Amino acid sequence: MSRARPPVEVATTGRVALVTLARPATGNRLDEPMMHGLAEAADVLADRDDLCAVVLCATGRAFSLGLPDRVGWPPRPWPDGIAAIAALPMPVVAAVRGEARGWGMALALACDLRVVAGGAIFSLPQTGAGTLPGGGVTQRLARLVGPARAADLLLLGRRVSGREAATWGLASRAVGPGQVDAAARRVAGALARRGPIALRYAKEAVLRALDLPLADGIRLEHDLYVLLQTTADRREGVRAFLTRRPPRFKAR
Repeated sequence: MSRARPPVEVATTGRVALVTLARPATGNRLDEPMMHGLAEAADVLADRDDLCAVVLCATGRAFSLGLPDRVGWPPRPWPDGIAAIAALPMPVVAAVRGEARGWGMALALACDLRVVAGGAIFSLPQTGAGTLPGGGVTQRLARLVGPARAADLLLLGRRVSGREAATWGLASRAVGPGQVDAAARRVAGALARRGPIALRYAKEAVLRALDLPLADGIRLEHDLYVLLQTTADRREGVRAFLTRRPPRFKAR
């Protein structure tokens, strides 16, 4: 008897991990098993110092249609899979095809980079039903595209295509529908050729910049630079530059 397919699948190739939402029949809705799967995947990957990037993709026609029907907010026993993905120390690249709706859009925005199909749809329909979206989407959206555009999506429920999302800066790039996963993997491959410790420090600096006063942010930038200078990877980067060869980073 074959085992049931897990809601979230994790595979690793070299320095890149692939996390796949694998419930296409439900539209990859973020039900309790899916939230557990995301949290468990993030818990495993967070301890992988050798990883440079994670690609988050989905099977089926939708990236994620959000929470299950008649669930306005995840019950307390459910883990916060979205926060777990956002907290990963390495860059996370979302590959978005189809619709990312409500909390599904929140999951996409919890990633650091988004590669989307031109015909993908981002939507926040909750106010039309008299409720609010969650998963951090109201906060991350305003930080990414500004309060005016965020209000357009949140208050009016306007659906934004992948092409428009790319022009807004909501997505890193828009590609053809059959090219999304490959394009996201290419982005992750480019990250994998960079120093893993430097990538983590850069992600930390950018995310904390949203909440720190300028002087404190500059101080953090300097402190992270000093820390990086003490690593073996930094010394390897210098040697590789001087000898004109690709660096061989080991996350140390």
